[in-house]
Amino acid sequence: MKKYIVTILSSILILSMTTLTVYAKPYNPNDYTSVNEVSELLPKSIRQSKVSEFAKARGDFFMRADLAISDEGNGDIGAVAIGFLAIPVDEAYITVYLDRWDETSERWRQVTYYDAEYYAKDYPEGLDTPTVNITFKGQEKGYYYRLRGVFSAVYNDKFEGFSPVTAGIFID
Repeated sequence: MKKYIVTILSSILILSMTTLTVYAKPYNPNDYTSVNEVSELLPKSIRQSKVSEFAKARGDFFMRADLAISDEGNGDIGAVAIGFLAIPVDEAYITVYLDRWDETSERWRQVTYYDAEYYAKDYPEGLDTPTVNITFKGQEKGYYYRLRGVFSAVYNDKFEGFSPVTAGIFID
């Protein structure tokens, strides 16, 4: 009798363990994105917006991240992203996303992005201020645009980062 109980319990355990993956819900990275972050729409006369994000809890090496958007004219949008580090780091990464305001659905939609990677071996004087200065050329006029930035740095296998978002400026 004891053999039957052990066999039945073992069978139930094995069956449940093999079917768990069938009912498991996979992680979906599209469920959350920072494109849903709220941004103010500035008056149409304002041509640039800048945001600085500081460490709320003292980080070990990442002090601040600055992100600025500007209307360069003719549908060109300027983007400047600067990370300020207390000490030279091993690696740094900056991604700048350009979003356009969709009035019909009243939400931001990502238009394009730019990635930059920085490695200490390429900076003999030390990697302490990674900077991106780019222009998103030929964007559609008559819309509000904003920037989202993702700044990250690695030092001695420790990771720190920021994600500032500018206000929306009108491009005409």
